[in-house]
This record gives sequence, structure tokens and C-alpha cells, in this order.
Amino acid sequence: MDLGLKGKRVLVSGGTRGIGAAIVDTFLAEGADVAFCARNAKAVAERVAVLEAQGHRVDGRVCDVSDARAYLSWIDEASAAFGGIDIFVPNVSGMGLGSGEEAWRRQFEVDLMGTVRGAERAMTHMPGGGSIVVISSISGIEPFGDIGPYATFKAALTTYASGLGDSAGRQGVRVNVVSPGAIHVEDGFWGEIQRTQPDVYKMVASRHPLGARLGTPEEVARAVVFLASPAAGWITRTNLLVDGGATRRFQF
Repeated sequence: MDLGLKGKRVLVSGGTRGIGAAIVDTFLAEGADVAFCARNAKAVAERVAVLEAQGHRVDGRVCDVSDARAYLSWIDEASAAFGGIDIFVPNVSGMGLGSGEEAWRRQFEVDLMGTVRGAERAMTHMPGGGSIVVISSISGIEPFGDIGPYATFKAALTTYASGLGDSAGRQGVRVNVVSPGAIHVEDGFWGEIQRTQPDVYKMVASRHPLGARLGTPEEVARAVVFLASPAAGWITRTNLLVDGGATRRFQF
């Protein structure tokens, strides 16, 4: 299937590791031009060098999504470099790190406001329509342990995206959500759990009807890229779960 992404202009927040890096790679493999940001200058420079050497058109910038002014400037500058935006993927998450009110504030600024600010600014560069794919989590639809800032704001993202999809549709902008389950990233959360709490890792892996393993960043990325693409042109305001069947709610 031709997803119709050749030459499309894509922005991804957080594109140097994990799911974000896989999303960038998958868009590029489909022929899109991709701008991405991350906080680590060395990681950004290395990613740009590798991807450009492969012949891709990329634009990597250093940016902290919680810095509203820098974040909006990144979106404007990336749009200027590419001549507009067709697809926006707000991917960065605060991951519920920290404790107490600080964890709640960071999750609010990075996950919720990072998505809200980014989507609203990106839409100003989509006069001919476009697509936004929000990265949420199955933690936002089904409880897994304590309900803390991560799960709370992931749930808020799904609600926000649904409402935005209703109003943005009048501008020709589709808005969808991808909610990953437990995804193994070697230098990420589940990689650390595998190294330090192997019994917990095996227990979580065993809950997946499709196989006793965790998902991969590439499996999430393919879902994101499809929903963002013209091939999904009649899909909006949906939440696609990429979780190997781990959630127990009825999906139909």
C-alpha cells in the first residue's frame, strides 16, 4: 500500500530515541521530510548526521518542550525550513518523573500543554489541512497500579484530541491518538525494569494474548505513520491501541 507520504512535511517532538526515533525513521522510510527536536544537543547532532548520510531530508533542533517560547519557535522555524507542515506528532512525555507536585507540574507542562501548544501552533501552518497524531498510553484508559500524573494526563490527552478533532475537521485537519502498551526500549523504562526487576518484566510480558513479550517502538511507529498518512484520510477522532491485547476492556 502506498501511504502517500512522499514529500510530506512532518514534525515530531522527541526524535532521538525510543518511540520518537522509530516514528522519525518510519516517516523517512516512506519518503517524508522530517523535523524533530530533543533536549540533548549531542544526540540531535548525531541523529541528523546519520539520517542525512542516508540521503534523507531532516531538520533536527535542540528544544525543551516545557519551554513554551522555545518550543513554539521550533515549530515556526521548522515550518519555515520546510515551507509548511502536513503532519505533527507531539511525542515527548514527562514520564511521571519526580515526586509530589513537581511530577504533576512537569507532566502537565510536557504532556498536556506540550500537545496543546504544539497542536494549536502547528495548525496555523496547515492552511490546506493536515494530520495530528497524539501519543497517549493505555495507562490513560485502564488502571495499572497507582493513578498518578502519567496516567492522569495521558487520559486528558485522549479527551483533548477528541475535542480538537471535532473543531479541527472544519480546517481539514484530522486528529487521532495512538496509545501504546508496554513497549521495550533498551535504555528506557521497560529496559530498566528488565535489568532490575526481571520477575515483574516477565509477569507484564505474560499478560499479552499475542505473545509473552513487550511491544517494539517500530510497531508503535507503524501505527502512528498509517494514521497520519493520506491512506487513513477518513479516520479522525479515534484512539488506536498498540498493546498486544493487554487491555481487558471491550474494544468493539
